Amino acid sequence: MIAVRACLLAAVSAIALVRPASAQVSVALPRPGTPAAQTSAPAPAPSPQSGTTVTLPGAPAAPPQPVIPLDPEGRPDINPYDRDLEMTAPLTYRNRSLGEVPVVLTRDDRFLVQTAPFLKLIDSLLSADARTRLARALDGKEQFSAEDLAPTGVSVQYDPSSLSVVVLRIAATDRAMEALFPTPVNDEGQPDLTPANFSAFLNLNMVESRLWNGPNEGFTTPAFYFNGAARLGDVVFEADGQVADRNPFSADSDYRFDRNYARLVYDQPDEFRRWYLGDLTPEIQGLQNYVQMGGIGVSRQRERFDQFRTAILQGNRQIVLQKDSTVDVYRNGTLYKQFHLEAGSYDLSSLPLASGSNDIQIQVHDASGMVQTLNYQSYFDPIDLAPGDYEYGAYLGKVSDTFRQSPVYDGELAFTGYFRKAFVDRPAIGAGLQLSQRTQVVTGESQFILPNGARLQIEGGLSNTRHSGTGYSAGLVYDQVITRLNYADSITFDLTYLSRRFGGLGYDQPNNSSALDFSAQYTRALNLNTELLFGGSYIKSRGNLGDSYRFYADAQYRISKSWSVRGGIDYSRLGPAFGDHGGLGFSISLIYQPNYRDRAEISHDDSLDTDQASYIHASTNEIGSLGYGAIVNHSGGDADAQAFAEYTGNRFDASLSHSGYGPDLGSINNTQITSLPVATKLAFAGGAFGVGRRVNDSFAILYPHKTLKGHAVVAGQSLSENDFMSKSGALGGAVNGYLTSYVTQSVQYDVENPPPGYDIGPGVVRVRPPYHSGYALRVGTDAFASATGTLELADGTPVALVAGKVIALDGKDKTSTSFFTNSVGRFAIQNLRPGANYRVELNDGGRSFDFTVPRDTKGLVDLKIVQMPPQG
Repeated sequence: MIAVRACLLAAVSAIALVRPASAQVSVALPRPGTPAAQTSAPAPAPSPQSGTTVTLPGAPAAPPQPVIPLDPEGRPDINPYDRDLEMTAPLTYRNRSLGEVPVVLTRDDRFLVQTAPFLKLIDSLLSADARTRLARALDGKEQFSAEDLAPTGVSVQYDPSSLSVVVLRIAATDRAMEALFPTPVNDEGQPDLTPANFSAFLNLNMVESRLWNGPNEGFTTPAFYFNGAARLGDVVFEADGQVADRNPFSADSDYRFDRNYARLVYDQPDEFRRWYLGDLTPEIQGLQNYVQMGGIGVSRQRERFDQFRTAILQGNRQIVLQKDSTVDVYRNGTLYKQFHLEAGSYDLSSLPLASGSNDIQIQVHDASGMVQTLNYQSYFDPIDLAPGDYEYGAYLGKVSDTFRQSPVYDGELAFTGYFRKAFVDRPAIGAGLQLSQRTQVVTGESQFILPNGARLQIEGGLSNTRHSGTGYSAGLVYDQVITRLNYADSITFDLTYLSRRFGGLGYDQPNNSSALDFSAQYTRALNLNTELLFGGSYIKSRGNLGDSYRFYADAQYRISKSWSVRGGIDYSRLGPAFGDHGGLGFSISLIYQPNYRDRAEISHDDSLDTDQASYIHASTNEIGSLGYGAIVNHSGGDADAQAFAEYTGNRFDASLSHSGYGPDLGSINNTQITSLPVATKLAFAGGAFGVGRRVNDSFAILYPHKTLKGHAVVAGQSLSENDFMSKSGALGGAVNGYLTSYVTQSVQYDVENPPPGYDIGPGVVRVRPPYHSGYALRVGTDAFASATGTLELADGTPVALVAGKVIALDGKDKTSTSFFTNSVGRFAIQNLRPGANYRVELNDGGRSFDFTVPRDTKGLVDLKIVQMPPQG
């Protein structure tokens, strides 16, 4: 847009105050047959789906039209200049931008819109018949005026106040169905970068400790902990392990390497499926038992690959309004949203749901005062599956019967798996199966969604073990959320029963001492500063262990913005196996938190005979930030104290802690230990290397182009002062190690003190990383220079508001770049290569001029005054 471009020119002109390199400029007369620059339009959005329709009577009415200033002759004054203006303007409808279209503002205050881009952009707003009728009316016209649309039911106007083409009206019968609620999507736009074909990272942690007294006083052997992954194509190898002494403060040294896991992972994102081979970490559901296995596994979970799903109404619910109306949407008796809508078709499918049951009521008020009500019922199943979706996991391999650091699969061949399915209009169900020669277990679960935000979950299991025979289990969970104006209460009941012989994989000789476990909890918010919690639990044991129970009530009160107090009372009784202990007790804590980084607390718990005092100043996680704190604890006959400090560096994280232990606070120096952990990370992707802080999932390495030699690249969310996460240097590129797989996110970057006029690019790129992937981003380019100047006629008159294109005469640039001047003839051109010759061709009459970028330029070239011959 002209106004935006003028601002850009003013900014670049300010940069020109720095002493620039000189350049050679030559002017050419118009060349016949020079084509004008073309502007492409984005693809149309998909049309809403159809479904069940409810029709409301009435007649359409036109929306208000924008106010457009008039010239002295009474026509809309949209072009103050005595010549035609070519520009690109946004096409808008109801304050929504559809994209951009090329527009010509004629010298006599008419406007012409290019036909092909307009048809693409407006396509999603029209019904099939209306699209055909509009295409027929504009057939054969490269450009059209507002009058050409008169017989189509579509009207447009140019708004000079916003420099946009406004779609004023589309007849109700010609409009496509419109979604009242946006459908949740995974991301916005396509990623700017693709991951490297090969990437790898290794997180390294080293811990050194010293015991200051006792028989084994002295330094321990350093412990090394590491984990990392390597990705080649679509296959990932990931591993975790350590080299450490399992008895660091004992005379019996056991310094050894242990493997926690090592496995291959292969993802199929389009099917939401992941495969495993190696050390398995089986996912379990319901009443299944966890067991360590080595073998092959597969799981399907939409949430792993699509983390922005939202519970929506589903069922393609639709309304058709034949009259302008006000539509009120109520969810569970509360007004969720109000719309003022024109006549037309509207889709309600993407209405977000609350957890639990959802009673949806739609009230339509038309201009005549008539009210019609539509009712829908749906639910969002807290089993966390979208309606109609399913998930599963299946793992087959040898079981590890030996408890040690490195898993040894010396057990039997076994299978564990589960399947869960959510239905559109029925509760979700789940089933689990675990099999081996010694143990077989079947489990199941389902949920009933009750009125008023309540849910009843039922679980059951049946097991058979070779040594103990059959056993069974059952579980029941009831929870409810109660909304009260601006507050919400919650109630939860949880009941679990286990027979004595109910077992599972890794537990093939069961002897369950507890038969029944029941707990209940109720939370209530009295106001914004006070919250209450009431609860209780009961355990029925077998044999002479005796039953145990506990009742408690807690309260939290916010005294001020920085101070709060928490306290409670409880009564408990433990069975004979625990010495018949119990009785009445109380607890109280005083908390001071002036900001998100500082927190101090003093607490006393009478029932546990525990006193504690702590202060923590958290690190900001920025380079150079420091965190520190101290904790003092006294419990029964033991006391301990610890002080620590943490430092965040560009290439590492480090902390130092000192702890003391003793029978009471006066003797905490009996045993003293000092520890120094240091953590760093090595990363490689696409030929780029970097050392930085820990990688949790995926990463990006940002390194400077050779033309930025001596200028560091920084990466982070905010780049002011030291507020960034990494910086390039002698140990490689800047590393952003905080990327999450299968989520579209931004990687921001900047360059410290770049040369004046140097174009470092947009400063942000969008990525959607696969699992444990790496990116290599080179910041800078050989086309880094910018040029600025003023375009004038021979008599000094500025050539204002003209457009054109910039072409590299050596043919190395595949595409041309746009050129334009502001109201005083100023212009700016970016992405130029030192030593290259360029030609600027104007769309106005085919005039042109040439210029050369000096080879020794540092970034900014001042073309000063460029004189052009008169038009024609």
